[in-house]
Parts: sequence; structure tokens; C-alpha cells
Amino acid sequence: MQPAIQHVIRALAEDGRDGAQGIAEYAIDTFAASCPTEGDRALALDILLRDLASLRGVAPHLAAFVGRIEAYVTRLKAVKRPLIVAEAA
Repeated sequence: MQPAIQHVIRALAEDGRDGAQGIAEYAIDTFAASCPTEGDRALALDILLRDLASLRGVAPHLAAFVGRIEAYVTRLKAVKRPLIVAEAA
């Protein structure tokens, strides 16, 4: 069973509406931000890239959209997540 993020990306690719790529990128950002550690984030993004490559094989008609999303994930992997510092009350 695929995680929800892959279902979201596939549904957006299938729909093909304007803004679908931006929504997919936002979903990926949210997905990556939910990872508790940098190592978990890196692993999750690697798995996402693998699943996107698989989606391209299963649904070749979505290859252009999936390719753009893969490029986004690759760029996202190169950026370290900023540390969130809680403000003192």
C-alpha cells in the first residue's frame, strides 16, 4: 500500500488542473516537515523518489508531471531543514 503522499501526487497528476504542481509541492513540503529527524526526512524523500519512479513506470502518461515533482524532491533533499527554536515565554 502506498503512503498518502503518493496518492495525492497521482491524483493531482491525473487531474491535470492549473496549480496542481504547486499543490503537490506544498504536500511534499508538509510531508517532509512532519519527519522528526533529518535522517528520517532524508529517508522519506528517498523513498518518495523511488515511488515516483515506480509511478512513472505504471502510468507513463503521467511522466512529465512526475518528472517535475521528482526534480522538486531532489532540490528539496539538497536543502537542510531549518531548526525550529521555541521562543521563551
